[in-house]
Amino acid sequence: MTMRISRVVVASPDAAATAAAWERLGVALPVEVRAAADGEPAGLVEIGLAVPDVEATARLLARRGLQVEADLVTIEGSRWRLIEDAEDPPAADGLALDQLVVAAADATRAVADYGARLGLDLRLDRDTDFGFRGLFFRCGDAVVEVTVSSGAALRSDTFAGLAWRCRDLAAERARLLASRTQMSEIRVGRKPGTVVATVRAPDLQVPTLLIGPAD
Repeated sequence: MTMRISRVVVASPDAAATAAAWERLGVALPVEVRAAADGEPAGLVEIGLAVPDVEATARLLARRGLQVEADLVTIEGSRWRLIEDAEDPPAADGLALDQLVVAAADATRAVADYGARLGLDLRLDRDTDFGFRGLFFRCGDAVVEVTVSSGAALRSDTFAGLAWRCRDLAAERARLLASRTQMSEIRVGRKPGTVVATVRAPDLQVPTLLIGPAD
């Protein structure tokens, strides 16, 4: 079963400002921005998964023990929407999705849910130097990184951030600074051979990182 991340949904108390911030960032993936409901925290609230056959995939995932309602799959509170995949999706300009970060409380359960049940390909399982365990699943051209911190009091899985891939990080940083988007300095990335910079734009409502190749 093949699937890829094809859309992200962001809730915001100011949908217009958040939509404008995402437009300035310039990503290739569709970003749906909606007003946060009363009492709903702002942030990344849903991920769209493109699959060849929504109905068949939903039946399979339900048989595997996931919570499925029509085209919506819920994994410990995180929402994944199944979307019919186009045979030849149109090419889009902009930053490509490199990584989706999900924070979870239990590594064994996460491996079962995201790997065996959802069907993502577990490529790496490691303890990091940053105090958490990282489970890295391949999903199309992107990676879903599930982070598990010892002692973290999480009631549900939470979408914790997005990283976007670019060919020239310095050029992208300069472009965003020119559009009055605040950026961190460029620093060495966790992945060997990469450099990263944090996008400091609260209106995005999502922790956001740019990743590029090191010189």
